[in-house]
Amino acid sequence: MKSKLKILVLVAIFCASAIQAQSQSSMFQRVGVIGDSLSHGFFGVTVEKKTQDWAYPVLVSKQAGGSVSYNVLKGPYVNLEEVLKWNCGIFCIAESIIGGNEKTVSLPTHAGITGAEYTTVLRTSGKCEDITATKQEKQWYWETWYWYTYRWVTVADCKEPDKFHQYGLRDSGTQAQIMEKVKPTFLFGTAGANHVLCTALHTSLDCLDEARFKRDIREFFRRMSAMGSLQGGVLFTIPNVTSIAFLENYRDPSGRANYTGLKAFYRNSVSNPNQVLDASEIATISNFLTMLNNEIKAQGATMRFAVADLKVVFDDLKENGRPLSSSSGWSPGNARANWPLPNQPGVFGLDGVHPNMYGHSVFANELIKSINARYGFSIPQVSEYTAWYYDSLNRNPVDLKKFLTENIFGQAISWVVSIFA
Repeated sequence: MKSKLKILVLVAIFCASAIQAQSQSSMFQRVGVIGDSLSHGFFGVTVEKKTQDWAYPVLVSKQAGGSVSYNVLKGPYVNLEEVLKWNCGIFCIAESIIGGNEKTVSLPTHAGITGAEYTTVLRTSGKCEDITATKQEKQWYWETWYWYTYRWVTVADCKEPDKFHQYGLRDSGTQAQIMEKVKPTFLFGTAGANHVLCTALHTSLDCLDEARFKRDIREFFRRMSAMGSLQGGVLFTIPNVTSIAFLENYRDPSGRANYTGLKAFYRNSVSNPNQVLDASEIATISNFLTMLNNEIKAQGATMRFAVADLKVVFDDLKENGRPLSSSSGWSPGNARANWPLPNQPGVFGLDGVHPNMYGHSVFANELIKSINARYGFSIPQVSEYTAWYYDSLNRNPVDLKKFLTENIFGQAISWVVSIFA
């Protein structure tokens, strides 16, 4: 009797594993990706093949047995790490700034684009900045056989989008339209960061628009739900944007409250209150971020998606660091929420905003944990140590702050950026 019971238990375990594997295979049969620079692989103020290949949706999809396709970029702009390490000369810089495609596909399943948010996910294609924009135009016609006149008519106002959208989406439509063509079974659906990250990058609250954010995120997920193809997906909350490496504390020598707070790391001083986020502005951003993350969680619950609370993860990383070690137990140290420094691993690239290769592996693993917990899968995690080992910025760090303050060329760059930023 006991032997039969053991056999039945083993058969049940085997069947459960087979069903789970089949379910995972079915769910990741067609992976779709929308998003922004985080999903696109923006790094060192550019997007290129190697950075696209290490972006979190690519990593998670591979670990889950799925795949994604995308238009491969070679710019615009340059890989700051390569320039500072003198691995990219004049011709390399010129070619990168011009940008273009290294490889294209007719319909990308990965449509994440640098600079995107839910508004542009709905409205910006590779051809038009806003496919819904219109303008008034004169239309000439013969009112009678002898009277040629005109009337005002409404026509599309198709303005050229930025280069990232042009090269990333090309002729496929907006990100939302691409997903409706792909009809994915699993969706990476977060494009919320730029709705609030803009405050940190511009040290301003002017870009905050709660009504627009809620309108567009709800419209996007209404359209995704209407497709009927989705079996699952994953969203994530947005970390505290005032804690990113791009910003650093600044205290005004004269003690002025509106000149004291957080400034961009490349500024040596603050000459205008618009160049700093003061305590009141930081509180406003915090409240907006709470609203934004609550909405993301609500959409995740409605869609029955996994939701990774990356705000909590980032807060812990900022405060405690993240353990990093090889299979043998050797560790280069706990990783920090900064770009890498000598003997100090870090998760950011040199812009202080976007993850490096190692950072994307951390990002991917947190999403994998949430997917496994939500759907009962056993998707293996990415090796964070391996990602760190092959991350050239972590293995051979560039102290950008030191370069900008102690190097004459760096001081010139800092001065130019401070004028035009």
